[in-house]
Amino acid sequence: MKPNITVKDKNVMTFTLAILTLSVVILGVSFSHSDKSPDVIHSMDVILAKKYNPDAPEDADYLAENNQIGGGNQEQQSRPTNPFSATSPIEEGYAKQQSEEQQKKQTKQTDNRLITAQTADTQVKSNKKQLNEENQQANDQQLSKKQRLAKIQDEIAKKIEKYAKKPRSKYISSNTKAYEFAPYINTWVKKIERTGDLNYPEQAKRKSFTGNVMLSVGINRDGSIHEVKIIKSSEHKFLDDAAKHIVELAQPYDPLPVTKEQVDILYITRTWQFLPGHLLREK
Repeated sequence: MKPNITVKDKNVMTFTLAILTLSVVILGVSFSHSDKSPDVIHSMDVILAKKYNPDAPEDADYLAENNQIGGGNQEQQSRPTNPFSATSPIEEGYAKQQSEEQQKKQTKQTDNRLITAQTADTQVKSNKKQLNEENQQANDQQLSKKQRLAKIQDEIAKKIEKYAKKPRSKYISSNTKAYEFAPYINTWVKKIERTGDLNYPEQAKRKSFTGNVMLSVGINRDGSIHEVKIIKSSEHKFLDDAAKHIVELAQPYDPLPVTKEQVDILYITRTWQFLPGHLLREK
């Protein structure tokens, strides 16, 4: 027995098939089999249509929020593009990688500039330090020269002062002809001879020692003794000591005479003889 298909059942089936067909056309739903896993993530194209058309196209090329028929300026169908559309994940990854590389490059350039700046600053500081050291060394050398010059000048000044203060001395021996001092020397010699006769050394008296002693006696302006030196010994120490002692006992001597030379110390060199009979005489 055949089932009875009513008109209502036919309409329902026709409507269902129409909806399925329209869904396939509009949504572009398709099924395909692939053995390999997809490398690229596909996205659905959605077009934003600003103008509204009440009539829906029979065969739509793309999905949009409003119905739109035509509106392009090309004869052939082309894929609409949007300069502000979102990038794909691969493009985003590539762009991110480029950004990171660019950032690393900029960081490296910045580090290089910093290193260059630090090196230049270090070099400037080193040059400045070296210049300061050279200036300090030059100043020290200049100061050292000034100090040496000042020292030399001080030594010269001291020598000049010492020379200025050094007494003017005159040396007279038996061979010197000094007429202006002749009377003074004669008086001086006689005084020593008298003193020597009165203070003849006892040791020389007992053993009859004789000998010659050469003395240089320095007499100050006021007649006092400046110094007594033995120029030539008698080879008997007690005679040498006795000669010096007699000269000292004969003090005070007369002040030096006023002469053109204005002598401060008069040095008289004479040889004294210790003779038999307890006599001291000038040779």
